[in-house]
Amino acid sequence: MIFPHTRFYCGDNSGALILQCIKVLSISKTRWGKVGDIMLVTVKKSKPNKKVKKSEKHRALIINTKSIISRSATFLSFYSNVAVILKKDEFEPLASRISVPAPVEIRHKGFLRILTMSSFSV
Repeated sequence: MIFPHTRFYCGDNSGALILQCIKVLSISKTRWGKVGDIMLVTVKKSKPNKKVKKSEKHRALIINTKSIISRSATFLSFYSNVAVILKKDEFEPLASRISVPAPVEIRHKGFLRILTMSSFSV
């Protein structure tokens, strides 16, 4: 689960390294975010001369979380919290490549473009 002020990694090649959650923009009234939710983030650490700069605000999609994802007969968890930065007006990824595995729950949320760009799906 991702709460406000949680720091996590960026899983794409946009130039951001570490992100911090400002607010979870989920449809339900929960205060935390899970896989497939959109949140408002700020960039805390970035690479020089890339698309994303330090202290910029963006929307991001949660890809991996340390908390357990329950499926019909299995449970899935990842080693770290990871998100992907989205474009300003659209729900398309800002980067051209995603380097982390994407779970199938993203497909149910309607983010097929991110699922096809990832290295493999889980």
